[in-house]
Amino acid sequence: MKNTFKLFFFLLLFNNFSLLANDHIDKKIFNIINGVYEVVSWFDGKKLHKYPTVSGRWTFYEGQVISIIHNRINPDNYKSSVRWGKGEVKDKKFKYTYTESLNIKGNEKFSTFNTKLLFEGMRSFDVDLNNNEIKMVSENKNQVWTINEKGMVYNDKEWGEDKIFVERKWKRLTPIK
Repeated sequence: MKNTFKLFFFLLLFNNFSLLANDHIDKKIFNIINGVYEVVSWFDGKKLHKYPTVSGRWTFYEGQVISIIHNRINPDNYKSSVRWGKGEVKDKKFKYTYTESLNIKGNEKFSTFNTKLLFEGMRSFDVDLNNNEIKMVSENKNQVWTINEKGMVYNDKEWGEDKIFVERKWKRLTPIK
């Protein structure tokens, strides 16, 4: 009976240490993601675009996410979006969703807008932590983010309505905590 109690106590203690270790890893991942980023470049699979042709900010702050993207590649059909929502880090996964969205297309003479969300529900990413850098891969493997103290690189194999490959590079405007 004593051995059973010791085994149970050991397993309970080990499980609590494991949970604490996961909490520490999740906090580190959270701190690396947490920040404000500004678009440096946007590769659309054919051409590399920079400011002022493309611009934007992505912010993750204490569980709140905001995305602002301006795509001026085609002067007859600018595309801009403003989105906000929420996100979390738990069990070495990053999950986020946009709950509001404003999408504008057109030019100065004629524009249209809608409030269609980019996707429904939470997007989930497996996170690999390597010192002060994380690599996040979506469940469908189409989106990959790499984030560190210098910034973020976002790749998407099927981005937007046209389902094209894009790579956006962002510089970090805020330091890692």
